[in-house]
Amino acid sequence: MSLKNIKSNTQDQKGFTIVELLIVVVVIAILAAITIVSYNGITNRANASAAQSTAASLQKKIELFASDGPSSTYPRTISDLTGAAAISQVTPTTTTTSANTWYIAPSSLNVTAAPATDPTTSNGKNTVRFEPCGTGTGAATASTFVPTGANIKWYNFQDNTIKTITVGTIGSYCPTTY
Repeated sequence: MSLKNIKSNTQDQKGFTIVELLIVVVVIAILAAITIVSYNGITNRANASAAQSTAASLQKKIELFASDGPSSTYPRTISDLTGAAAISQVTPTTTTTSANTWYIAPSSLNVTAAPATDPTTSNGKNTVRFEPCGTGTGAATASTFVPTGANIKWYNFQDNTIKTITVGTIGSYCPTTY
């Protein structure tokens, strides 16, 4: 093979110019940016839906407690639903068990009780805040407090706000101690 043949072979080979490669990289970057923005929107909608579903599940359990529970009132604390303690202000002493229609397995739901902080972006997908409300005075477990409803707060990832579901009739008093 002569030097002349090598020279002609290298001149015949075509490649991409730097401008063509740059255009391809820019197009790929634009497509990646569009995908990331779309993914974040889908993720936020899914997280908001999960949080709302968690709150709705708690709402149904609270309503079942009010209609089927031993106290004929709304729960005073989240422990009334989870069986973590005896149901407040019920004689004889009664504890919620898994056989009760209103039972919530403690591991299935992360519920914070007021005055704890509201759900946030870091825990809001499966965390809700339970606030009993009613009439009277004192702590939620006090005999002077009569629960007539509750607020359930959940985190909405779509607009970064705290939403509230109201159960029953919210009285004039929502205790800050449980």
